[in-house]
Amino acid sequence: MQDHSSSRAAYTKGVLLLVAAAALWSINGALIKHVYAGGTGPSGVVIAFYRSLFAGLVLLPLARGNWPTLLRSGAAAARGSSLRSVRPAAIACVIFFTLMTVCFVVANLATEAANAIILQYTSTFWIFLLSPVLLGEKASARDIWILALAIVGIAIIFVGNASSGMFGLLNGLGSGLFFGLLTMMIRRLRNSDPAAVTVFNNLGSAVLILPVVLIAGGLIVAPSVWFWLVFMGVVQFGIPYYLFSLGLARVPAHQAALITLLEPVLNPVWTYVVVGETVPPATLAGGGVILVALAIYALVRKRPACEAAH
Repeated sequence: MQDHSSSRAAYTKGVLLLVAAAALWSINGALIKHVYAGGTGPSGVVIAFYRSLFAGLVLLPLARGNWPTLLRSGAAAARGSSLRSVRPAAIACVIFFTLMTVCFVVANLATEAANAIILQYTSTFWIFLLSPVLLGEKASARDIWILALAIVGIAIIFVGNASSGMFGLLNGLGSGLFFGLLTMMIRRLRNSDPAAVTVFNNLGSAVLILPVVLIAGGLIVAPSVWFWLVFMGVVQFGIPYYLFSLGLARVPAHQAALITLLEPVLNPVWTYVVVGETVPPATLAGGGVILVALAIYALVRKRPACEAAH
């Protein structure tokens, strides 16, 4: 009885952690638009750089002593340079994480925040298409029908918003693609420490973006913007990643997927409150179809996920 109570308490704590993570993630669109301030603030690349930098720095203590989990095993790794010793999947993670972050920030600045966040959640369906090649996992016929439903939702968003924000829509779709690739690379690193992977992704992303920021001359920003950049990196980006990892340790993956759907639901709400941006009708319709497809996917995956947990 005591074990059951402890298990139930751990599960409840996990749900609360996931809700908190999704809620903090959901303010990204509003913050990005607020910092950008209609073109008077830092560019999207600069925002992406500082967000990753501050997120990596705040999580750095959690990864202390766990860096060896990112290295190749065996004598070959020991003889190589430090970069050559890093697992290829970890390097791929940094690249995909960087592309995902930049595409997502640019999408938020070039189209409505609702479009950006909903299209990023198409990552699940990119995994459907690419996992047979990258992971050797074949999609079932049931999965294909769910993917088809999601494609209908994507088409509705693109057709309804193409005249005013195609560049932003393409970046949003790109963020979903790179998020899917990132997810598959993280799966290859499942034996690595999650905090080490997260910090490596964020700080590695900051290093990759830095040359672009320096060339563009955007490293120096207005004093009034620093608070928001730190807030985005620490509160909106870094802490939620840690909460999410803690929540996943207590809640089955399929249920976590449903709980984090709170992010694309809340994201347009915060954006409307902060900058007065409304959601286009086509986005409401197409986004609704995509969220339904995601929910169906999480539900039909429930039984295999539970069996795997045992």
